[in-house]
Amino acid sequence: MKQPAADDAVVRRLYQLVTPYRRTILLGLFCLVLAVTAELYPPLIWQQVVDVGLMQQHWGFIGQQIALLVLVLGVGQFFSAIRGVLLERAAQRLALDLRLRLYAKLQRQSAAYFSNRRTGDLLARMAADVDVVQNVLVNGTDSVVASALRLVGVAAIFIYLQPILGSLTLLPMLLVGLLLLRYNRRVRPIYRAARAHLGELSARLNDNIGGMRVIQAFAQERRETATVTQLGEQLYDEQVRAVQLRNRVFPVIRWIANLSNPIMLVGGVYFILRGQFTLGGLLAYRGYGRYFYGPIDDLVSTNDMVQNAAAAARRIFEILDAPETIADAPDAQPLPAPLAGDIRFESVSFGYDPHHPVLRDVSLHLRPGERVAILGPSGAGKSTLLALVARLYDPTAGQVLLDRHDLREVTLASLRGQLGQVQQETFLFNASVRENLRYGRPDANDHAVEAAARAANAHAFICGLPQGYDTLVGERGVKLSGGQRQRIAVARALLADPPLLLLDEPTSAVEPESEALIIEGLERLMHGKTTLIVSHRLSLARSADRVLVIADGRVVEDGPPAQLLAKADGYFAAMVRADSAFVLPVLDMRET
Repeated sequence: MKQPAADDAVVRRLYQLVTPYRRTILLGLFCLVLAVTAELYPPLIWQQVVDVGLMQQHWGFIGQQIALLVLVLGVGQFFSAIRGVLLERAAQRLALDLRLRLYAKLQRQSAAYFSNRRTGDLLARMAADVDVVQNVLVNGTDSVVASALRLVGVAAIFIYLQPILGSLTLLPMLLVGLLLLRYNRRVRPIYRAARAHLGELSARLNDNIGGMRVIQAFAQERRETATVTQLGEQLYDEQVRAVQLRNRVFPVIRWIANLSNPIMLVGGVYFILRGQFTLGGLLAYRGYGRYFYGPIDDLVSTNDMVQNAAAAARRIFEILDAPETIADAPDAQPLPAPLAGDIRFESVSFGYDPHHPVLRDVSLHLRPGERVAILGPSGAGKSTLLALVARLYDPTAGQVLLDRHDLREVTLASLRGQLGQVQQETFLFNASVRENLRYGRPDANDHAVEAAARAANAHAFICGLPQGYDTLVGERGVKLSGGQRQRIAVARALLADPPLLLLDEPTSAVEPESEALIIEGLERLMHGKTTLIVSHRLSLARSADRVLVIADGRVVEDGPPAQLLAKADGYFAAMVRADSAFVLPVLDMRET
């Protein structure tokens, strides 16, 4: 991953995000210029009324100035409203597009990337961090430009009305700028720490909410509450540090800025007595006070927002800059369809940790239409074989070929579009049964959906649900039993009808009464397709054309079930003898 850039570089890159919306923003800022110009004009009208209208008792002139004041106020509000609409549209579009960029980037990441990240932290970056960035890039920019225009405009008017007094009034602003620079250097690390603690807290809350049943089952509510409290306290401490620093520095900045007020009063009286200033000019000076000190407060607060946004932007750029280890090669070609299903492993080695290989120099040839059961103890490398075929990972050595095409030379979409997978832990979306069944084939009609459900032995229980096929299954399918979720997974794969199937422990997590129904559905699913079946159970291996036994990252037995069973001292024969509960012995090794 790229090293964090310097703070100024992060802020510059942050503002590059608004480039696609520059026309809308520039038009909004043009309206802002007109609105601020109209906003700054009224004190000059007061000056004219006092110095000209009242002094000369020119009542017609006073009436004209009042009419002009009403017009200017209306024009200012008109352009301010247009500015608000334009900038808000740009802000919402920026937030949407940035979240879509982050999501698209995450969709392209490998399984290894997610194994090293916490879901809650990623969600915090896509939600809270994007909100912070959106707020400062558009609303903050609007505030900065408006405040800067007011300051520059008022400074120019001050000097125009009385050059010496104007210059004296502006002197405290130099010290304000120096104090802000020092404050920025001190507050940046605090905001970075706060954003990191927010990510940790979000990740923990996400884990705990998803695992609430486990927490309650083991009576760990008190411990988890203590952990969440500790993380929350860490976030609180950093936020309070920022608040304390802000409330030590900002009052000093405001006090220094307000020194312009007595300078203005004393200097104004002095120059009036010397005949170098007018009473109307001093009244205008006083009228501009709120335009002068208010923008200083706004700039100080916006500066604080920018430092917070820089910390949030770092976390966003960490996602956008992360390398994509599993991606299409520049010259990748689509995999021909339909697949024949010829799979070759040529001297393949792989390890999730480079120092601890899971597969060691594996060479295999799986023929088209062959049903292959892959057996072995936990941690032997069974699931890893399936992950390499789906190209969730790339081998560290050797090649995986599908129909004689190296998987690294074909597009991921053309590969995974022809794979069907049924896994041990079926993931269902929080949608209806029908929508989950159609996930791999969104255009399937109701007749095809029902036919797939019948073939997977799922139709009967679906019809018994409150709204049948339109019943919402809950988050991750929580409203269904494990066996029901697996049958929906089988039906989903049947409906997609892929030429190559990867079945990873499809019956190990279901109740016994559901296993036979699932196996019957799987038999229909596997008919005529190249199928790789990973299982601890022998119930699916008995009907396989071929059995592979994996141990310690190597293929130790390979052949038809009957042939392997004839080897009395072989691994497979030993597994069958121990299969009184249809479960293979589980060794104390890392689960793949």
